[in-house]
This record gives sequence, C-alpha cells and structure tokens, in this order.
Amino acid sequence: MILKMNMTLEQKIGQLLMIGWQSNKVEDIIEIIKNYHFGNIILFTRNIKNANHLKEMTKEIQEAAIKFNSVPAFIAIDQEGGNVRRIYDGVTRIPGHMAIGAASFNRPQAANEVGHILAGELKDLGVNMVLAPIADVNSNPQNPIIAIRAFSDDPHYVSKLASEMSQAIQEEGVLSTYKHFIGHGDVSLDSHLDLPYVNKNIDELKHIELIPYMGNYLPDAIMIAHILYKKLDDRFPASISYKIINDLLRKEIGYEGLVVSDCFEMEALSRAFSLDNAGIFAVNATSDISIISHSFGKQLTVRNSLLKAVNTGKVTIEQINQSLARILKYKEKYCFEKETISDLERNQEVADAISLASITLAHGTPFEIDENTIVVGVTNYLQSFAEDANVENIDVAKVIGETFSIPYFSIDSKKFNLNEVQSLVIGKKIILALSDSHLTLVQKVLYTNLVQSGERIMLISLRTPYDVLDQSMPECHICLYEYTQLSIQSLIRVLKGNEAKGKLPVKIDKDQKVHKGKGFLIDNIIEYIDKNYSKQITLASVADEFLITREHLCRIFKAKHHITFLSYLNQVRISKVKHLLLTTNLRINEIANLCGYFDINYFNRLFKKSTGATPSYFRDNHGYYDKELSDFQD
Repeated sequence: MILKMNMTLEQKIGQLLMIGWQSNKVEDIIEIIKNYHFGNIILFTRNIKNANHLKEMTKEIQEAAIKFNSVPAFIAIDQEGGNVRRIYDGVTRIPGHMAIGAASFNRPQAANEVGHILAGELKDLGVNMVLAPIADVNSNPQNPIIAIRAFSDDPHYVSKLASEMSQAIQEEGVLSTYKHFIGHGDVSLDSHLDLPYVNKNIDELKHIELIPYMGNYLPDAIMIAHILYKKLDDRFPASISYKIINDLLRKEIGYEGLVVSDCFEMEALSRAFSLDNAGIFAVNATSDISIISHSFGKQLTVRNSLLKAVNTGKVTIEQINQSLARILKYKEKYCFEKETISDLERNQEVADAISLASITLAHGTPFEIDENTIVVGVTNYLQSFAEDANVENIDVAKVIGETFSIPYFSIDSKKFNLNEVQSLVIGKKIILALSDSHLTLVQKVLYTNLVQSGERIMLISLRTPYDVLDQSMPECHICLYEYTQLSIQSLIRVLKGNEAKGKLPVKIDKDQKVHKGKGFLIDNIIEYIDKNYSKQITLASVADEFLITREHLCRIFKAKHHITFLSYLNQVRISKVKHLLLTTNLRINEIANLCGYFDINYFNRLFKKSTGATPSYFRDNHGYYDKELSDFQD
C-alpha cells in the first residue's frame, strides 16, 4: 500500500487530528469524517457494545476514511489493562502494568505475553493503535493519576518492561504508544483537572523520567504529557513545547517516530491555553497528531484554527507536510488487514496465571479465616479520570465474605461511619481491604484506629501498596495492584492456599510511623485547597469533606498558619490569578472563573485590595510585577 500526499488542505489537516464521538452509532462518526475529513479516531467505552459490534464498526470507519480521505485511519484505544480498559466484552481480561511489574520477577515473560494478547485481539477487531504501554516511573507515592498504571518506581525496570510489551504489540501489527513523555510519575495533580508542574532540570530528569526513552528501543509513537517542566520551558507544557518536542525528543534523543498529544480537552491544557492557539503551538512544536477526545465543537475549533493558520502563515505548509509524511509512513506499516483468530480461552489462561503471579505477600503471614473473622472492604470506585467508573461494579468484602461464609461489611471509599465499623470488629480477626488509603483521610484514620486498638489485621491493598505509608504494620499485608474481577479472583486463590509469588515493584518506607494527629490533618486540608481552589469550595464544604466541624477547622487552621481559612484560600487563588494574567491571553473574567471567583465585581475588589492594582493594570504593567510572578513560580 503506497499512500500519497496529494490531498486537499482540509484532508491534510484532518490527518493531524484524532477525535472521539459520543455515541455507539457508527453513522455518527462517518458523517463527521465525510464532512470534515478528520483522519484518526479514538475509541471509548461509550462507543463499544461488544467485540463483534466493534469489529463491524472499525470496518465501516475504515471504508469511510478511504472513501472521503483516500487514506485509512488510525483507530486508537486506551486498552492498558487492569483498571484502564475500554473493551470489556469479548476480549481477554489482562492485568495492568503494576501487576505485570509484580509478576515479572518470577514470570519474566509477562510483559511480552500481555503485549501479544492485547495487540493480537485488537488487530482482530480492527484497532490498529493502542495508547500503551505506560513508560512513566511512579516515583511519587502521592501521584493521583499514574500509580498502578506504572510498572514500577524503578526507571530501569520500567524501561525493560515497557520495551518488552511494546515490541510484542508492534510484532502483532498494532502501533504502540509510550506515554506520557517526559514523565507523569512525579506529580501531585491529575492533569485531567489542572496543569501539573515538575521542577527538575535536565540532569535530574535523565536519572529517572527519561531513562525509558534513552535505551536501545523506542516505539513508533510517543504521547506527550500536559505537564509544565519549568526548568526546560517555563511557558509551555510539554505537549505544545517546541523546546521539549523538537529540541529534546527529536534532536537530542533522536526520535523519528510519531508524536501524539494527550487529549486537548484535559483541564491541564484548556485552563491555560485556548484550543485554537494550542493546536497551532502543537503543530509548530513538531507534534504530529493532536487528540480531541469528546466534544465536536472543540474538535472543529482546532481544525478550523489550523486551516486559518496555514492560510495566514502562522503554520507553514512545510510543517504540515513533515507531519503528514510521518503519519503516512506509519499508516502504511500498521493500517492493513491481518487475518488472525485469537484463542481467547488460551489467552485468558495466560492472563489468569500472570495475575496470580502478581499477588504479593508484602509482610507477615495470612491468618486462618474462620468464624471469628470479619471482612471490611471498600467498594470499587473511580480513582482517576483515566478509568471507567464502576464498570465491573465489584464489592470485595461481599466476595470474600460469601466465599468463606463469614460476616462482611462494605463501605464507601471516602464516606463511612468510623464508629460503626469499629464497633462491628471488636474482638475479631479483620480482613481489611483498602484502596489507596494514603490518599483518603477517612480510610487512613480507620486503619490507624484499628491497628492502635491491637486487633489482628490482614490488610489487603486493592490498588497501590502505599496503604501502609506512615502507618504501623499489620499482622499481614497482601498487595493486588488493581481492583478488578481478575485480581479479586487471584486474591481468593491465594486466601485458599495458593502461594503468593509476586514481589513489590515499588519501594515502601519500612520506617513506619503512627498517626500524625492534627498536623497531618491540616496538611491534607492544605493539599485539598491547593488542588480544588478553582471550585466553589467553602469553609463548610471543606469541613464536610474531612468530617470535622467548621469551628474545629477554623481553630486548627489558624493555630498552624496564623491566618484564617478564607484568607489562605484567597492567597492561593490570587497567586494563580497573577500567574494566568502574566502568562496567558485569557480574558480577566475567564481567569477569575478558572480561579474560583464567579462574581466578577467581588473579584475585582478583592484583587485590588490584595495587590493595590486592578487586574488589567497588573497585566499591562507586568514588568513592575515580574518579581511577584517569579515568587509564585518558585
């Protein structure tokens, strides 16, 4: 198949974009391809009824792409495994990355096996691009978005497993995509919600984040993160940064493959840059494909802005053609039909074995489960925006309780009555199944109270192993690395006597501490404000979030920071306002809304009281205020 570049400008621009749509009706996306010549498609759970439906749909999408664009489409999907999947019916349930990392110590071929299973089945279904594997190094246990999606916190181990999985994927004829360059593993913000930043220089990045990108293997596509690497480019996040994409990735590292943006609709980008400008910046930074996953209006905005930019000289046709040449090169390699039939039964046997091999006995020995044992466990929930909410709808306490005919008590992960739980478990052996309790105060307090009460506890870490951070150790600690039907099935096998052969792929501080009291609580409240300042949060709403009274919140806040809750909240918001005034072209009312001020008159009065200047005067006389901006950035 030889693909030619003699296209209209609309068709060329369409090749540089990847879009999603809101229904499971293929005619809806075909109409968009016909009218606007978008060249690539990303699939979500909302689009897919089952495997057979997907296979018919991808066939029709490709027919439309060739008919209206003369070029087949990349049809991509986030099928990472574990908690991040888009296809549930008619495919193998594969373990996620951290589970693979835990299993690979004793089953070294695990990443390769999962790569072949994943890509072989996707190819059968007409999907020719997978947005996996994750090459991020989960070096920060507080990371809210990567965590179990990473293989490990060891960059060399991540590099090894990512390359093995990726090579297997591409051997099956599916384009593999590393994500999220430079690295998403050391952030404390979810880029779906806000713009994270990393304050490391290039030498520091080369010791951790860049290691998976500096070996002998790189896949044919790399996704760029919406992260501000302040010491490399203090204006643009990586996804639209010329310094990072062209100078670092393409020139210094020597990467010649496809560069793909993370979704433009994520708040990390859309809060700071208009979509029309972001699309132009991305192309000029030598990014090849920009993803706009959800909203047709936003997709059209990016498309039309690029058309206009070429016509006005803001983007050169030479730059469009360079990206187009790379895209067509890899479409010739991956956009072809392959007649294969996957052995689903055999694939599931392999996946089951890898999942079982991942279950880790991190500490102690499981006690005997008898009539004096009770199970307390959180129900499944949406941990990040990368996951599908409650698709499998699992209740681990119920599963264990019914399997062993013992009492069980299911609790919500973020809201439950501590006293009620504690009264139920007095004098019993407790199987306690928690889910990232180090990030959830009420779970953490429950664990602390139970450990301090002297009860016998078998702790099941349903997701990351970090539930024991800053805590005393339980009698027994078992780690699963994902909250899925597959992992719970493997847990049951271990509780019934199978050996837990997995090893921790991340480090846990063995210097365990006990409950930190008020200081710990107020630190969590500060972190909550810093993450949610843009929302309509109040003293009452924050007090409710942390299950304390407003009066108590006021007292402990002022005791530690010597200012009121409201004063601190406004300090955070005004600092963010200053930053946006000096680094974006957003309108003042837009900036106010983005920073949590929805009454523009109140905002103007407060800003002037805080800075001595109106927002417009502050922006126009920015030279005078340069020191304030640098203070904020440091």
